[in-house]
Amino acid sequence: MSSTHPVPASIDTITGQKRLELAHFPTPLEAAPRLAAHAGLAELFIKREDMSGYALGGNKLRQIDFILAEALDQGADMVITTAGSQSNFCRSLAGAAAKLGLGCHLHLRAKMGTDHVGNLLLDDIFGAKVTFTEKTDPWDPAIRAELDEIGQSYEAAGRKPYIAQLTGSSATLGIAGWVSGAAELMDDFRKIGRQPDAIVVVCGSGLTAGGLALGLKHLGATTRVVGVSAQQPEARLRQWIVETANAATTELGFATRLAPNDFDILDDKIGPGYGIPSPASIEAVRQAGRLAGLVLDPVYTGKGMAALLAEGDGGMLTGKSVVFLHSGGTPGLFTHAAAFDTDARP
Repeated sequence: MSSTHPVPASIDTITGQKRLELAHFPTPLEAAPRLAAHAGLAELFIKREDMSGYALGGNKLRQIDFILAEALDQGADMVITTAGSQSNFCRSLAGAAAKLGLGCHLHLRAKMGTDHVGNLLLDDIFGAKVTFTEKTDPWDPAIRAELDEIGQSYEAAGRKPYIAQLTGSSATLGIAGWVSGAAELMDDFRKIGRQPDAIVVVCGSGLTAGGLALGLKHLGATTRVVGVSAQQPEARLRQWIVETANAATTELGFATRLAPNDFDILDDKIGPGYGIPSPASIEAVRQAGRLAGLVLDPVYTGKGMAALLAEGDGGMLTGKSVVFLHSGGTPGLFTHAAAFDTDARP
C-alpha cells in the first residue's frame, strides 16, 4: 500500500530538517490558576500537546512529522516500530500511517499486557499489524534484530519497509522534533511576555525532554527542563539524553552542546514500575481534573503531575512560574480505570 494523496511537507525553520505537516501546530498554552495555587506555584501554564491532532494527539506527533518525512523520502510504503504494548508513540505512528495510506507493523514489548484495550485497541482500529516480544529493555539490541527480521520478511514480499526506533535509529529525529517544539514554546513565551522558570515533562525514552533542553539552550532560553522519569533510573536516562542530543547537534549543524547539568531528571515518581499507576499519580490525575479540567493518565502524565505537585510543595518549584507539558496519553486512563475505584483510594 502506498501513500494515496499528496503529503504537505516543509523545511523546519529551526532544525533545517524536512518535516511533514500532519499535526496541528501551534498547540495552545493555557493558564491553570486554580491548579497553580493548589501546587504552591506562582503560576502554571499547560502546553496542550494532547490537542495536536490525529489519533488523539500527544507529544509524539512532532517527532512523527520528521520520522515519516524521512521514510517517504526513502520510498517506504510501510513502517515498522517497537515500544511497550501500550505505547503512545506506536498508537500515534499507526494513526499517521493510516492517514497517509502506509502499512504499519508494531512489534511490542508484552510485559505491559496484551489485552485488547487502550492503545492496543486503537492500534487495531488504525489497521496496524501487532506482534509481541518478550524482551523488556527498550535498548536491548535483540529487539533491533527482531525488527530487522520483520523488515526482511516484508522485503521478500515486495514491500519497502522503514524501521523507526526511538531508542535507536530514529532517536536523533525524535530530538529534532522537540528542538522545533522548543522554538514554538519561545513564541508562546513572547506572547505571555516572560519566560517561565521551568517546564515539567514526563520521560519514557527521554527524547522530548532532550529535544526541549537542547532547543531551549540553543535559543538562549532561561526556562529549565525538569524531566520526570516514568521508566528509567536518573543516571541512565540522563546519560542517554545527553549522548543522543549531542549526536543530533552534529546532524543539525548546531554549535550548541547539551551538558549533563543543563536539565533536571527526577526518578522518584516511577512508583511500582513502568506502566503501573501509583497512589501519587492517581491523586495527581484527580487534582488536575478537578482543578483544571485536564484529562491525564496515571502512568505517564499523572506521574509528571505528581512530581510537579510534590516539587511545588517545598521543593525546587515552590513559588516558581512553571509550564507543564501535557503529552497526551488519554487511552492509558481508561486502561487503568480500576485504579480509580473509590473504595481503593489512598
